[in-house]
Amino acid sequence: MTIREAVQHGFHHFSEAALDTPMLDAVVLLAEACGITKEKLLSSYPDALDGSHFSLYENFIDKRLSGIPVSYIRKKKEFFGLEFYVDERVLVPRPDTETLVEETLNIIRRNSHIKSVHDVCTGSGCIAIAVKHTMPELYVTASDLSEEALEVFVLNARRIIKNELPHYKSDLLEDVPGTFDIIVSNPPYLNRAEIGAMKKKKWPEPMLALAGGEDGDDILKRVISTGKDHLNPGGWLLIEGGAEQMEEMKKVMEKSGYSDIIIRQDLAGKNRVLKGRKTA
Repeated sequence: MTIREAVQHGFHHFSEAALDTPMLDAVVLLAEACGITKEKLLSSYPDALDGSHFSLYENFIDKRLSGIPVSYIRKKKEFFGLEFYVDERVLVPRPDTETLVEETLNIIRRNSHIKSVHDVCTGSGCIAIAVKHTMPELYVTASDLSEEALEVFVLNARRIIKNELPHYKSDLLEDVPGTFDIIVSNPPYLNRAEIGAMKKKKWPEPMLALAGGEDGDDILKRVISTGKDHLNPGGWLLIEGGAEQMEEMKKVMEKSGYSDIIIRQDLAGKNRVLKGRKTA
């Protein structure tokens, strides 16, 4: 069997299962099974496929058809140009969340006095680590309610920035000491109906990192209300949420006394990031 035929084999299975990206999944998983890049695989289409690589590929196909995301199968996901380890203990980082990182970095570049950033609900650590990797001089910390998620966070910090970052097991900011110039968070923000549908599909990502209450905004509201007490005067709070939640959360932020409140869109043009400032 050639590499081209193997890709078509996977594509056929994934198409029949009505997966969203059957060709991409087939290519990425076969490249992983062969231990080569996607680009190298595509340039090797006429080559014969090693039998052991095909056996591993078949295993990957079975896992994907069972509903396991490609990132969990590969145990990695690229985010902000960095490769993060991921497994069932954490959410898979989404491209939309890069908007949150970019907006955080933009604020820091415009305000030279900013020295400290805290990431609430850090999960894999993609936000905190991307910020620290880009600006090593910053004091960056993180927290999460899940001890298992913090294990993945530590692993990624060691692999990517070659050092551990201060981190805390905490229900949002309850057990996080000190105050910060910026607090950033991608908290759970799916509503009860969305979570119910995902459970029926046996969605493999941790529900703790997804469930935001009846309407999906319970955690968002808590981060906004408690964030001010952990910000330095003039400090910024940035949170990611669902596109349909942002306008209402902007009102919540206004009632909580934040100023300079702005909603930012992601690359798809959807409302994604809300930021506001604690009055100095």
